[in-house]
Amino acid sequence: MKASRLEYYKWKITPQSARQVENEQISTIIREESHKSGNKFGYRRITMILKCKYNIQYNHKQVLRLMRSNLKSIIRRKTKGYTIARGNEFEENILNRYFKADNINKKWVTDVTYLKYGENDEHKVYLSAVKDLYNGEIISWVNK
Repeated sequence: MKASRLEYYKWKITPQSARQVENEQISTIIREESHKSGNKFGYRRITMILKCKYNIQYNHKQVLRLMRSNLKSIIRRKTKGYTIARGNEFEENILNRYFKADNINKKWVTDVTYLKYGENDEHKVYLSAVKDLYNGEIISWVNK
């Protein structure tokens, strides 16, 4: 180890500083919270948990340094992009983002959405509604 006997015994009998003791306590809290989350939380969220749950004001850089020693968060994969429809599949944009109508039944818009229901949101129902832009009234709707 290339250390003299004097240096070793001097190191052995010197007590830990208050900062080292504090870092060890914070490290145990960080480790517990990280394991509770399934190692999904990074240093930013752990810093917020320390502040909100334990009322410990700690610098995010210090939390990052403590986490780098033995904790790594799981990085989520990016979702794949969506296909953009191109070509003459759709009609021209008549509304041109002007969503106000002068008379009733002049401009109608529609949208399809799905709603989750059930105990654990295991069921879905699709809802398609047709709306009149003059007064915001729902003209018709279908669910499946």
